[in-house]
Amino acid sequence: MRILFSSCLTEWGGGEHWMLGAALGLRDRGHAIRLACAEGSELGRRARLAGLPVDELRFHGDLDPALSWRYWRICRRHRIDLLCLNMDKVLRVAGPAARLAGAAVVPRRGSESPVGSKPSHKFVYLKIADGVIANSRATRRTMLDSAPWLPPEKIRVIYNGIDVDRYAPDPDLRAEVRAEMGAAPGAPVLGMVGELTSRKNHRLIVEQLPALLEDHPDLQVWIAGEGPEREPLERSARESGVTGALKLLGFRADVPRLLQGIDLFCHPAYREGFGYVIVEAMAAGRPVVVSNTSNLPELVTDDEVGYLRDPNQGVDWTEIIGMMLANRSLADRLGREGRRRAAERFAFSRMLDEVDDYFSSLKKPSII
Repeated sequence: MRILFSSCLTEWGGGEHWMLGAALGLRDRGHAIRLACAEGSELGRRARLAGLPVDELRFHGDLDPALSWRYWRICRRHRIDLLCLNMDKVLRVAGPAARLAGAAVVPRRGSESPVGSKPSHKFVYLKIADGVIANSRATRRTMLDSAPWLPPEKIRVIYNGIDVDRYAPDPDLRAEVRAEMGAAPGAPVLGMVGELTSRKNHRLIVEQLPALLEDHPDLQVWIAGEGPEREPLERSARESGVTGALKLLGFRADVPRLLQGIDLFCHPAYREGFGYVIVEAMAAGRPVVVSNTSNLPELVTDDEVGYLRDPNQGVDWTEIIGMMLANRSLADRLGREGRRRAAERFAFSRMLDEVDDYFSSLKKPSII
């Protein structure tokens, strides 16, 4: 198939991560892949570095005949069979043009955002989109609740996938990472990864540090990520006297390696798009404690690979974290089961199989 992926965002996010991974995976399976990206986008830059052809576009409003014409021209010139996109804005601008050029159109929804209620939203989802990929049952449910006119059978749930082997537990690497971070061999380490924003709710764990340190005085908390909450987190740690236990690591490009050094992964976010890093921690064989929100219960079954807790109840997090740190056999069991589940349900090859099959089922007879 000849597949065009498209995003109008300049920044790098979960949708772009998925798109580039799917594009490269499908290219390696023999499909002809190109991308249509916003000028100066991180997605376009990374796609070019990976050897993919990229068309740079300028995005304005929803009604942009010149941009729609460019999409039609790209689709006709390269005989595109299917357009996959990750923003409704692209669906409204590019979808009709791609359909006129004979291509199938598939938007992908990567978060629990409701479908818009304007007539234009109803038109593109009913008349233009041939199918929809949702990254979880929670996302699919939100779409259907917000758009009762949308046929349920039109939405296919395809979970994100990762290269599970990349996260295989490595005792030597674990010792190396911990030595670099100054963690004693037996010291417990909690890990969190994500942009430092209020939505990710890192503050919950930082505020519980004094109580956790009472029973685990050598505990360390590593947080990888940058964002506007960095200063408030530092201030909270200073005020409660726990700065020695908190390590704000900034942006890290070596998350798979970093995960080797931790004992327990925490993710207290108020809401989440998919939770890639939770699956990554599971693949690394680390037990997890995550929020009982969004699609996260689809990733983590309580008391099987970790635990689910209310992101507003800090005391509950302290209790379950303390229990897991004190019970090494429990943590090891949860970690082993998490790695098995990651390999079974969230392997990249499984995701590609499902995307490949779905795209093939939607391909239209050629009109060129």
